[in-house]
Amino acid sequence: MTIYKQNVIAKMLFTLLFLLPIAGFSQDTGVYCSASTTWNGTSWSNGEPSASKDVIFTGNYTFNGSILNACSLFVLDGAHVLFTQKANAIVVHNITVAQTAELVFESDCNLIQTLGDQNTGKVTVKRKSSKIKKDDFTLWSSPVKGQTLLGFSSQTLTNRFYTYSTVDNVYNTIQTPATATFETAKGYLIRSGENQSESPEQWEGNFTGTPNTGDIAIALNYANPVKAYNSVGNPYPSPINITKFLNENSNVIDGSLWLWRKTDNPSKSSYATVTKFGYQANTQYDSDNTMENPYAINAEGIINTGQGFIVKAKNTQNLVFNNGMREGINTDIFFRTGNEPEVTTMSRFWLNVTAEDVFSQALIGYTAGATTGFDYGWDGEAIMDGGITLYSLTGTQKLAIQARPEFMAQDIVPMGFKTQSAGTFSISLDHMDGLFAEGQPIYLKDSTTGTIHDFTKGSYTFTCEAGTFENRFTVVYNQTLGTNNPQVQNKDVIIYSNNKQVKIQSTEEIQAVFVYDILGRKLYENILVNDTTFTTTTLNTQQVIIATVTLSNGTLVSRKIILQ
Repeated sequence: MTIYKQNVIAKMLFTLLFLLPIAGFSQDTGVYCSASTTWNGTSWSNGEPSASKDVIFTGNYTFNGSILNACSLFVLDGAHVLFTQKANAIVVHNITVAQTAELVFESDCNLIQTLGDQNTGKVTVKRKSSKIKKDDFTLWSSPVKGQTLLGFSSQTLTNRFYTYSTVDNVYNTIQTPATATFETAKGYLIRSGENQSESPEQWEGNFTGTPNTGDIAIALNYANPVKAYNSVGNPYPSPINITKFLNENSNVIDGSLWLWRKTDNPSKSSYATVTKFGYQANTQYDSDNTMENPYAINAEGIINTGQGFIVKAKNTQNLVFNNGMREGINTDIFFRTGNEPEVTTMSRFWLNVTAEDVFSQALIGYTAGATTGFDYGWDGEAIMDGGITLYSLTGTQKLAIQARPEFMAQDIVPMGFKTQSAGTFSISLDHMDGLFAEGQPIYLKDSTTGTIHDFTKGSYTFTCEAGTFENRFTVVYNQTLGTNNPQVQNKDVIIYSNNKQVKIQSTEEIQAVFVYDILGRKLYENILVNDTTFTTTTLNTQQVIIATVTLSNGTLVSRKIILQ
């Protein structure tokens, strides 16, 4: 009996027993699945494929359209099916591939399943790396079950496959890559093959096995806040949405994603940082560089097929993935960066610090609903592993990415700078958006030299000895500011709930008050408070809110409280 006949009989029995009133109707999806259409190598037996039909291939087929929908998908004995030219297969239920059949997805194509039905048989999922040279590494994750490490990258030396050790904070060599298989949702650091070019170019690998789908969980290791980093990866043969992934795991990880974005250069950081708020690069863009330009990409905010990445655990819970995170975005670029879809207003700028053969970048910006504290999924922790590191500060936390509340020209952003060697360095504005692209000035204050530098006039050059400096630089937006750096302690501004309203008491005069819900929607504003006490009068709500207070000295204070 063929696979197709078995499937039809099973569906007939299911219909007779359970769905007689609505024959063939799937209660969980609202999709009729009793019909089918078969491709015999020349034509379809029952019209074009659709989400309400089982799609069956008995002959060879190449799909280079946009989307092929199917209720379930069967590739039977001897058939070869290829998805190419940014095509998507979107399947409601399961995929079945016979032993003598082939189902192949080119690097810019996706296989997406909307339910968690498990699959049978093997598919081939091709995936291109970023541009790499010989001896460069890539952090990979497999979209299929059963793929061996050496089988995936056969030209890599057998002692150049690694897995990350949380307790030791190092990558350990995998002893038997010929037999070791990719663990689902785990990231593996693999060096390029010995035949890789000395010039930067993409390398394409083939993952072959049963495609992953449905709910997937991977246990995270956690020893303490320092020994909490885990190497994980996208487990699906399609991209996943960064915002959905972070929202689903808000109780499990700290909200930063780190991507291995490094050529063979120990003086530069190994990682780029990604959050909902944006992407902080670890290498300066150059059209001949090994890294593609992330800013030239129309950002959708995804982790692509095959991409491994680092997360920082809060505890020993499971990191989870599900089909709801999957996206039908087509690209053969190894990863793409982006922003939370709900956010419509962001104003950001990227600062680079450079010297001979070293580079670091910091992203700072403003958006409704962010605070001056650490915001999960928005702020990104700085990884201090390069020769130099430029970062912003919130309290004692060092940030590669910092999202701050709605912009006020009186704001002051403390910056930190670390260098392993003394020398001459330059800080410059890389690019910007929002109100900064519309002309809002950005200045750098150097307290050591007393200089306030306007970035519209070019880069700022300074000399510095080796060490870490967190009291030297601040970013300001008005040249009349920057003569001091006001510090407000928690006890100086009290924000609390009082009869479903926000009440504020401050030792410094309050200039403005903004209130947002946790989605960043503005609930209230008053920009003419001019008093040391203030109470809202129109909220009358019970929910978690973010209150942002601007003081007369330009300091911003944000608190997340429960109105009740």
